Amino acid sequence: MKSSITKEDYLRIYEMTDDVFTLDFDCGKLCNNICCTIEKEAKDDEYLEMVLYLLPGEEELFFENQWFEMYYETTDEYEYPDSWKGKVYYVKCSDPPYCDRKRRPIQCRSFPVSPHLDKDNKLHLIYDEDDFSYDCPIVSQKMELSDNFKEKILKMWSILIEDELIFDLIKMESVQRENNEKEYDFVF
Repeated sequence: MKSSITKEDYLRIYEMTDDVFTLDFDCGKLCNNICCTIEKEAKDDEYLEMVLYLLPGEEELFFENQWFEMYYETTDEYEYPDSWKGKVYYVKCSDPPYCDRKRRPIQCRSFPVSPHLDKDNKLHLIYDEDDFSYDCPIVSQKMELSDNFKEKILKMWSILIEDELIFDLIKMESVQRENNEKEYDFVF
């Protein structure tokens, strides 16, 4: 898959969101970094792994990254938009919850919100209420997010959805929410 978002574009997006925090303090103190450390907790004698998919082209930033293990699956193994063909890269933290914040993938930078396109393709941010094996207090309590976080993350996704592949993914996820009549709360 060839993205129109280049490695340099991703680096600018990363720089724009490097020092953005969800709340006015380290949110990991609310839950002991549960979204980073879930893999360390055993369930039925198996460890859950926190694995994140990378957006098309984002893998270029992770080929030589000591903080993450990277691998790929093909698009026929999981549900992705029809425009996605070939490999989808995934990363797994190698020493959670410790990482270089400046090297976090888009999924980490955006959490606990997700982009959502309404029927008119207007971009919104919603609380990420996907089925997780843990409880994020920010989402469950609908905590007010910092204005800086909301503004920068909305700007980040506005840039990213200019790419056809990323737009198709966000549109697919948004339509699935609407079709499932899954409730969600707008953040911004």
